Amino acid sequence: MNLNYNKGILVRVTWKEIKNNGDKIMIFFVTMIIFSPITAIIPGIYAIYLMIKNKGKIEKNYLNIGLLVVFIWSIIVALKNESVLSFLGSSMLLIYFSIGFLAQQYFISRRKINRVLKYSVYLTTLTAINGVIEKVMYVYLYKSTGEIVGPFNNRVVSSYGNPNMAGAWFASVIFIALYLRTITSGKKQRNIYGLCTGIMLIALLLTESSGAFVAFVSALICYYVLKNLKDKRKMIILGLSLFTIISIFLVLQSKGDTTAISTEINNSFSSRYDIWTGSLKMISQKPLMGWGTLATLEYGKEFFYNNGNSIHSHNIYLTFFVSMGIVGLCIYLYIKFKLFKDLFKLYKVKEPLLPLLVSLNVVVIVQGLVDCSLYAPQLGILFISTCAITFNLSHEKVKVEKNNKKNKKDKEKIIEVEAKTIAI
Repeated sequence: MNLNYNKGILVRVTWKEIKNNGDKIMIFFVTMIIFSPITAIIPGIYAIYLMIKNKGKIEKNYLNIGLLVVFIWSIIVALKNESVLSFLGSSMLLIYFSIGFLAQQYFISRRKINRVLKYSVYLTTLTAINGVIEKVMYVYLYKSTGEIVGPFNNRVVSSYGNPNMAGAWFASVIFIALYLRTITSGKKQRNIYGLCTGIMLIALLLTESSGAFVAFVSALICYYVLKNLKDKRKMIILGLSLFTIISIFLVLQSKGDTTAISTEINNSFSSRYDIWTGSLKMISQKPLMGWGTLATLEYGKEFFYNNGNSIHSHNIYLTFFVSMGIVGLCIYLYIKFKLFKDLFKLYKVKEPLLPLLVSLNVVVIVQGLVDCSLYAPQLGILFISTCAITFNLSHEKVKVEKNNKKNKKDKEKIIEVEAKTIAI
């Protein structure tokens, strides 16, 4: 691996090196993504830097073209509306484009895919533990003082910005843990994944995010349908588990008040209803080009009478329609259509990763009815990475590495980049 160092700082690394030997770089990136919504953009910024410096060859496929076109269109819309805020917001779409390119370059073997998935589970479990501690501290301090103290809140946020995004992230990574557990033969490792799943499930319940929870249950059903579960005993266990999980969630939502659940659901939908009707009014005024990526944040007071400004329209399709008009929505739907075609290809060849990939998409789709998780950097990057893995698998770009002596000797010769040497 050809690297140059200057006082311990990495000054050059190529796409080819990331593609072939960049395991530690990628683990560093995964850590940054999970650590915070702010640090989540670091991998994308670094990918943009590499694209400019090394002139990485961009394959002409639906994912790269779609993401690049939607970025360019968002810039045009921002300029048309003379919106500095939306112009700056468009940079996130450039981040997604670079992440998609980076993911396609890296995820070329199952070992690399599983390695990133494994560390995603471990790191997310740590944030889930942090979330549980948040809840314990909130309960303790609230009982002691009778008021909310410091950063501790009734709903778990952890490192994901808000409870709804935290819930969606935990829901997604639970499926990663379930997948890894099914492909792992060692009992000890399987138990570790089982423990991680339990901790993340607790954190998901403590977020009290109705949208994320419904998305999780929907995706869980799809996951096991695609797993072709025929064992009656396992089906009974799954049914009882679902019943228990739903019951616990309802208890947490009710907080001892039997009318609290209906009140919570009513409040959740009534607040969104105002945003949805306001978004439709915005669409009616600018149906073709839209208002810009952060238009609802900029013009929300004029249309959302009871909610003020909102960063998005709390519906993924309305969000694209408001932000970039019918053109932006069609580009998004085009990417989704091609993605579903690739998933169907994987279904026909009985790809082991299919249940996981479908479940992650179901979480985005179902929660997208009441939220827009793609506006959260961490969840947006997860979605783009899922698309890249799906594309690589369906187009036979993912190889199975043979674990022979020659490979082991070759791996010993590889000089891997330490995470601490990466300079952004």
